[in-house]
Amino acid sequence: MDLRQLSVDQKNILKQFREAVRDCNLPESDDVYLLRWLVARDFDLAKSEKMLRNSMNWRRKYKIDSLRECYQSPEVLTKYFAAGHIGVDKYHSYLMVIRYGLTDVKGILLSAKKKDCVMHVLTLVENYFSVVKNDPVKFKRSADAISQTTVILDLEGFSMNHITYKPVIDTAIQFIQLYEANYPELLRRVFIINAPKIFSILFSMLVPFMHEQTRNKILIFNQDSTQWKAALLADIDPQELPVCYGGTMTDPNGNPYCTTKVNMGGVIPKSYYFSCKPDTRNKQPLSISRGAKELLEFQVNQADTVLRWDFHSEDSDIAFAVYRKQGSELIPIVPHDRVDCDVASEEGEIDCDISGVYVVEFDNSFSYLRSKKIWYSITIE
Repeated sequence: MDLRQLSVDQKNILKQFREAVRDCNLPESDDVYLLRWLVARDFDLAKSEKMLRNSMNWRRKYKIDSLRECYQSPEVLTKYFAAGHIGVDKYHSYLMVIRYGLTDVKGILLSAKKKDCVMHVLTLVENYFSVVKNDPVKFKRSADAISQTTVILDLEGFSMNHITYKPVIDTAIQFIQLYEANYPELLRRVFIINAPKIFSILFSMLVPFMHEQTRNKILIFNQDSTQWKAALLADIDPQELPVCYGGTMTDPNGNPYCTTKVNMGGVIPKSYYFSCKPDTRNKQPLSISRGAKELLEFQVNQADTVLRWDFHSEDSDIAFAVYRKQGSELIPIVPHDRVDCDVASEEGEIDCDISGVYVVEFDNSFSYLRSKKIWYSITIE
């Protein structure tokens, strides 16, 4: 969709929307950017504003605007997560390939924290916006059009390892939720190719978290390459598509898989794995019921004291935060965030500039089915 297609009523809503969010510090300030949010919420002004403001809060909390400059992905992700930009489709959409079937997702999650996996993918998404901004003629059908992405999701090599390891499912769901909430109208089309029958198990788990507009952009093909190559070439010129997918693009050395643009994944060497389960020595156990939270209070008698934490869970993630008590109010010091700490301990510290009572929160309220047991050590020095 572009601005020229708007009706008179839609143009008026866009004008009202711009006025309503004028106080927001937006990553992009043009009408095309605002149009994304209106389209995602069917031009419902109140819903669009709520969605945009929630997303701006999320960007501030996780410092998304500085992600590309400040975040360094773990080596295991840069070397073995098989995703990359290869060109542009016939609709001027940024074109990506993800070789998900060849990516050892279980091995990655035994070698990197779930949060790092999500942040790595978000870095790829934020790179897209940078590339488009620097070359709008190539990546936009017109100056008034919403820029979008086309994704080829290749499932060659997909196996039960992509389904049976729960952290893989959790990570996929988390990214879908982040996409739906923060990147409206990013996708033009998703081609899922080489899908085996067992992929339907994973897809059925993910579909409930997708907006209907997203589901309608997904095309799924089995291993019949004749069908999916024809579909790809209908949307993508041959010179923009690797030979392995039916195009004419190769690496300079003639490699038909274009591995200089998208690596081939592969089994993660165990040298990358977290060495072992976290140590419970010098830690205290704490059980947290499903849907519940625990607040632990610590008295800090002197300013310029350091509060340190070291904790892990026996299974799955837990939300964590630190507050300072001010009367009956809890002042956030460390923002509330879910931490995947079952394969590696979460460690950190804060400088307590003000004396008083500090509250450490372990929150399992998001889990309706599973209680959690954590081991923790909190010290004040």
